Amino acid sequence: MNILNELVQIEEPLLIKAGPGFGKTYTLAYKIKYLVENQKIKPDKLCVITFTNEAAVNMRKTINSEADERVYIKQELQPSVICTMHKLGDRIIRDNCSKIGLKRDFRVLSSRYLKDILIKDCAQMLKAKRQDAKDTISCRQEGKCVPTDSLKCEICSEYNKLLRRFNYIDHDDQIMLACRLLRENQYILRNERIKARYLLIDEYQDINCAQWELVKLLSGKTNNLFVVGDDYQSIYGFRGGHPKYIRNFQNDYGPNAIVKNLVDSRRCPSTIFKGAFTMVQKYNGGDIKFLDKVIFHNESEILIKVHNSKHQNLEADFIARKIKEIGPSYDSLILIPLLNYALPIKRSLQKYFVNFSCGYSIEETDLYLVSILLKWLKNPGDNFNFRFLIDEIINKGISDIPAKQTEFTGRKETKERREDALRQISNFWNEVGKNKTLYLKIKTLKDNNLFKKLITLMIELKKIYKENNSIDFIDLLVSRMKIWKDISFFSNDVNSVVEEIESLAKFQGECGVRIMTMKKAKGLEADYVFIVGLENNVLPRLKATDSEKEEDSRLLYVSMTRARKELYLLYSDIRDRNITKVQIDGRSEFIDAIPKECIELV
Repeated sequence: MNILNELVQIEEPLLIKAGPGFGKTYTLAYKIKYLVENQKIKPDKLCVITFTNEAAVNMRKTINSEADERVYIKQELQPSVICTMHKLGDRIIRDNCSKIGLKRDFRVLSSRYLKDILIKDCAQMLKAKRQDAKDTISCRQEGKCVPTDSLKCEICSEYNKLLRRFNYIDHDDQIMLACRLLRENQYILRNERIKARYLLIDEYQDINCAQWELVKLLSGKTNNLFVVGDDYQSIYGFRGGHPKYIRNFQNDYGPNAIVKNLVDSRRCPSTIFKGAFTMVQKYNGGDIKFLDKVIFHNESEILIKVHNSKHQNLEADFIARKIKEIGPSYDSLILIPLLNYALPIKRSLQKYFVNFSCGYSIEETDLYLVSILLKWLKNPGDNFNFRFLIDEIINKGISDIPAKQTEFTGRKETKERREDALRQISNFWNEVGKNKTLYLKIKTLKDNNLFKKLITLMIELKKIYKENNSIDFIDLLVSRMKIWKDISFFSNDVNSVVEEIESLAKFQGECGVRIMTMKKAKGLEADYVFIVGLENNVLPRLKATDSEKEEDSRLLYVSMTRARKELYLLYSDIRDRNITKVQIDGRSEFIDAIPKECIELV
């Protein structure tokens, strides 16, 4: 019997574990088709959960592709619910918002940076210190919400009150509030279980505690739970994700729960997969004998290429020359630890006239700060955007309030001066309401020496914006707000946006060169993959704990297994500190964990 036919007919809670390129998502699509066509299950009884919006779109593309009859599903038989867990949680909350005191038009706080700022504000409102909010931030990311009398729970409660006062929830709430509704309301729980009679979940290894609870609530005692994942690909610890949830699947779903492995590797050359698997298994445990069971459909035995450069610029030049040699008939993926690493690589690609696209995070550019400023100027009553804005201004060193870096490097007096200034801002939240904005409250501090420069700047910005004086406004952004240190920084920000827009048109459906961070690469693949930054203190990260080192090894495993033809691992002796942010310390120990017979030095 075809292995997929065997798997989709199992009527018990089922976890399918499969490595990268082993067909996890394809198997999920095959199961959907089996249910709606063979079992005649109504599409509205299926709930398909993906980890990202992009994955949801790709799943739709897969079942819409008439070129593959094994997974193609007619439009009228396709599930209406193929979405992320956050989108599902948001829908459950909006359908039942009155039961938890929310208005239906509530908004979602999308910025993780702003969330952290507000939680720290709430710590100070309770007469604690900003650093005391650390446990609350971590707890919310993990989705662990068991109320106690602890300070972290008091801070969380204060933060929730602040959000609700302005009709907001955040991304963590989209899951945790949905769980609360299901726990406390049997009617809602029964209704949602009907909608998710067949619950199918992709990338199960990425869930956190709250998402695990949501799955448990929705699945109930049903046998119709079908999940796919790979514990070695769990790389989102900063979001609370942990491989323990996928590893505990059988304990969670009882004696009838089944775990099956896919063994057909269809993407990587055998040597690349063996090298990556051996490396990650060393740090994470597991069955090394699994390699003996793998059937490699890509039988190429080309070795993993390891390259050392004396300097980052020589490394960038090596990458550009190799890609030029490869030619435009193949696609290449350049994976970097942080976006800072992209600059020398982009310069070298441009020198060799190689077209490329480079993913970027808009929140990490100064253009994002300008957009927040413009939103606030257009709507001065937007207290959250204003709070984000003044934090950025303070941290740029524009005001007399000490910047964030003093929390780590400043003297005791400087730290206390910063803590005191931010406490004055935090305490204003108690007085902010419909007719009193945070801006108006902070203006009352104009005679306070710490706040004079900040308030004067904000008043000037409002005045010039209202006068529609474009020249003075731009001059103020550059000369007073110091948005960009010089023209090169402004150029980098603008070029990043332009490159992203151009790449959408240039490379859609075509081969090309893509630069992106390693965390963004999951789900992608390319003929040639170049991984940059394989130095100790970068990967693994500086002073990594055992669990952090385990996750870093999983991140490298994911990155290595994007390759269809060739893989290059690169490390440099010298990198600019403004790129790495740390002092590098020789080639990564992860390279040394790869069997020598799998690599060659180039």
